Amino acid sequence: MNVINYKKVKELYDISRITLINREKEGLITPVRIPKGKRRYKKEDIEKLLGMLEEKPKPKVVLYARVST
Repeated sequence: MNVINYKKVKELYDISRITLINREKEGLITPVRIPKGKRRYKKEDIEKLLGMLEEKPKPKVVLYARVST
């Protein structure tokens, strides 16, 4: 199991600490806790999370305008 700390996640994937914590609250990622309570993340989980974030479809925008004379 290859685990990395937040600083390495930021360096490798450019994901903020707040984003990681929010994704943890949403249940999308589960950190490994070390004895002092610090979080470590599995590389596989981070890469899976990145795939999920990239797959979100962009919303379509529809514009309707009516001009009356």
